[in-house]
Amino acid sequence: MEETFSFEVYSTASGLKQISNPIRKKILSELRKRELSLSEIAVLVGKAQSTLSSHLDELTREGLIASRGDPEDNRRKMFYLTSKPIGNSVVPRDDLREVVGTTIAGSIGTPSSFLKGVIRSIIIGIQAVGFKMDPVLIEIGRMIGLEIAKRMKSDNIEGLIREIKAFYEEHELGEVCVYSVTPLSLIIRDEYDCHKIPEAGKTFCMINEGILSAIFESKIGMALKVRTSTECLADGFNHCRVYIEPVPRST
Repeated sequence: MEETFSFEVYSTASGLKQISNPIRKKILSELRKRELSLSEIAVLVGKAQSTLSSHLDELTREGLIASRGDPEDNRRKMFYLTSKPIGNSVVPRDDLREVVGTTIAGSIGTPSSFLKGVIRSIIIGIQAVGFKMDPVLIEIGRMIGLEIAKRMKSDNIEGLIREIKAFYEEHELGEVCVYSVTPLSLIIRDEYDCHKIPEAGKTFCMINEGILSAIFESKIGMALKVRTSTECLADGFNHCRVYIEPVPRST
C-alpha cells in the first residue's frame, strides 16, 4: 500500500514541531543532506528566492534551521538543519491493529514472552494508528546500544562481533552471523518470525541499526554507517542483512 505523507515531525531545542507545508517539508528534506545557500535551495525546491524567504524565516523562528555566513562569500548565507526528524504521518492500518492482537495472544504464557510481546505491539501499534517513526527508532536503538557497549570488552571489530553474537543469543534477540567480511555484513535471524508481517519487521531493523552503530562507534572510536539491505524482514526474508562501513570523510 502506498503511504500518504501529510505531516512530518521534527525535534527542536524547544520541543516537537509539526510540519505540513509542502515547501517547508522539501526545504528540510534537502537540508538533511547538506547545508545550502538560498540560491541552491531555490533550484532544488523549484521556487523563486522571494517565495522561499518567508518560509526560511519561519523555519528559523521555529528553531528548525539556522544560517551562517559563507566563508567563501560573505555576501550570502548558508542554511543548515538544527533539528532532528522524528517521523511522519501515514495512512492508519487496520491490518496492523489485528497484528497487535495476535502478537499479544501469542505472547501470553510467561512474563518474559509477554513483555516482549507488549514492546513489539507498541512499536507496531504506533504505525497502526498513523505514525511512522523510523528516525526515532534508530535513535532509541542507539541509546540501547550505548548501554550494551558498556558491558563489552573488545575494541576491535572481530571481537565485538563475537560479543554481539553472544549478547543477542543470551537475551533472545535473534541469531547473528557474519555474511561477508568485505564489505562487512551481518545476518540477524529474528526470533519473532517478523517476515510474516513485513511492516513489523522493518521497525526492528531500524532498532538493530541503531544498536549496532552505537556499539561499534563507541568501542572502536570510528564513525560507521550501519544500513539494512533489501534482504530484510520487511521484504519477506526470515532475516535482516546489515552492512557496516566507514562514514566517508567530507571533502
